[in-house]
Amino acid sequence: MVKSSKGLKIMPIMFIIMMILFLTLPFIPLVSWSLTKQWPWPLLLPEKWSLDSWNYLFSVSGRLVEGLLNSFIVAGITLIGNIIVGIPAARALAKYEMKWKMIVFTILLSPLFIPYMVSIMGMYDIAIRFNFLNQFVSVALAHMLVTLPYFVAAIWFQFRLIGQSLQEAASSLGATEWKIFLWIEWPLLLPSFLLGSMLVIVISLSQYLPTWIMSGGTLITIPLVIFPFASSGNSSLVSAYSLAFFGPILVLLMVYFLLLQIHSRKIRRVEVSNREA
Repeated sequence: MVKSSKGLKIMPIMFIIMMILFLTLPFIPLVSWSLTKQWPWPLLLPEKWSLDSWNYLFSVSGRLVEGLLNSFIVAGITLIGNIIVGIPAARALAKYEMKWKMIVFTILLSPLFIPYMVSIMGMYDIAIRFNFLNQFVSVALAHMLVTLPYFVAAIWFQFRLIGQSLQEAASSLGATEWKIFLWIEWPLLLPSFLLGSMLVIVISLSQYLPTWIMSGGTLITIPLVIFPFASSGNSSLVSAYSLAFFGPILVLLMVYFLLLQIHSRKIRRVEVSNREA
């Protein structure tokens, strides 16, 4: 029994150690390559260390700041588009019984099933006809094709969990649809909204093909900056750009968990005050 108890205690520790190794090991060669001038195979360690890649990143030719700025502008517009389209669509699908409900839901999720190139080329043709090519909006619309299914699925699932009882009670007391959404649904929806927004931003930041097609390669985002170095096999610069790209995403993750924690504390305080009342 004692051995079994010790084994049960060791298992979570082993699992945590394995997860830490799984998450951190890929960064070790990435950091090494970014500080490397020469690392010929089959040497275990680099032959020459250098900061040239990092110096290039922050030089005028590196275009790191421009790439990051454009990437986040596009991601912001993409998120706004997801919010405008995704929340009403997910709410309607979860709340109302409609004749063509499953067809509408399938259409919203269709970018996951239709080959991506087909959708993007169709959108590219529309962008040319409406003459808004090379604009942030056209690239963001292409990113919406990829991100909207994930956002709608996250919001729709949370609406389903919330159910209808609270809304019906509020409606019977005279609350309008807007007040029901603002005071009942929104606080309960917030964790899924934060998760969906996080997914939208991260997926949008990593898109190369739709950005290149819709902008004709003129809107410089981080994937477009990295790709030429990746195709030419410059591992040192690719590693440095990848680490620089990971920094803002790490900050976003921390902000996400912070907001989630603040929301959980607020919900707990409300529950405690309700019990005391």
